[in-house]
Amino acid sequence: MSDLSFLTLIKTVHVIGAGTNMDRPAHKAFADMEGRGYRMVPVHPRDAGSTIHGRPIVPHPWSSEDPDLFVLFVSPDRTLGLLREWLISGRRIPFIWLQPGAERGDVVDFLEDADIPYSAGKCWVVTSLENNLSCQDPLPRVPWALQTTSIDGDECSVWNLFPAGTDHSINAPLEWVGDLFDLETSNEPVPRYIRSLVQQGETLEQAALRLS
Repeated sequence: MSDLSFLTLIKTVHVIGAGTNMDRPAHKAFADMEGRGYRMVPVHPRDAGSTIHGRPIVPHPWSSEDPDLFVLFVSPDRTLGLLREWLISGRRIPFIWLQPGAERGDVVDFLEDADIPYSAGKCWVVTSLENNLSCQDPLPRVPWALQTTSIDGDECSVWNLFPAGTDHSINAPLEWVGDLFDLETSNEPVPRYIRSLVQQGETLEQAALRLS
């Protein structure tokens, strides 16, 4: 880890364990890293559909089949469970950054045995700030979408497209959530269906807005 320049080439960082609890370090990381150009994606199954600083919380980090970096703010037991789940399902696991508290001997052994690149014992936020690291080629902030089940009793799906940076607290059962990049790449049923509704001469964003 003497050469940290690879961190400046990363565009998307999935922050595993980042939910709506503002007292948690994973939540605070979004304020600490503001302005450094990273597309930070909060991942929290229970809080998915709400936002952190206008960034939608997703239930899992696999809208893209080729993610850049996972920063884990979860317990060693949870970390080991996730790594095993991802490996068994055949995922291409990216660089794993174990935040202090996520690392443990058996976790490190698992990563090394599976030949998964990782960092342990250092905080990603502190490392980035101390070394003045930023994304060299940042992605733009884009709108994000949310599909929930109607709470009116008809069990219909409700689709919404929010402007970039919009804060939201989910108040209905979640069906899908993600930003425009997720909508373009995810192989889940909802984004695939939305992509199928794009009309001739229409962009995906325009279609998503029309359907909202």
